[in-house]
Amino acid sequence: MHRTLLAVGMVCAVLSPLTGFSQVSPPASNSQDEERRVFAAEDEYVAAEVSRDEAALRRLVDDRFVFNASNGTTSGKDDLIAGVLKMAMIGQTIRERTVLIDGDIAIVFGTADLKFAGPDNTESLSSLRYTSTYVNRQGHWRMLALQMQKRASE
Repeated sequence: MHRTLLAVGMVCAVLSPLTGFSQVSPPASNSQDEERRVFAAEDEYVAAEVSRDEAALRRLVDDRFVFNASNGTTSGKDDLIAGVLKMAMIGQTIRERTVLIDGDIAIVFGTADLKFAGPDNTESLSSLRYTSTYVNRQGHWRMLALQMQKRASE
């Protein structure tokens, strides 16, 4: 009996690295590195949104992208980019955010203040709560989904 358990344990120890099954957690630095990569992709998206950089937006937004609007409608990548190019956004500040990563999917929860230029040199500020979903395709994080809603008054 003890020999059987020992043999099973040895087989599992030998096969674990080959099959990808392991009881050892990945090093924390790897997950922190991946979090930084997700945030870097999001920062690049925000910069492209503010500067209305169509080429960067097309590269950063996944072809299967879906925007889930607060009015109950959804739209895709082309509609998002067309809308961004029409906006008079002059700045965006991310106030806080966290990320949850599971394999090739990352979900970012955050708040952002968007500043817009209005008529007669006026400016307006929109404070939003957002959830953005990223997918890792061939080593690059791409925005797969986005939902934004106005923050309640503080």
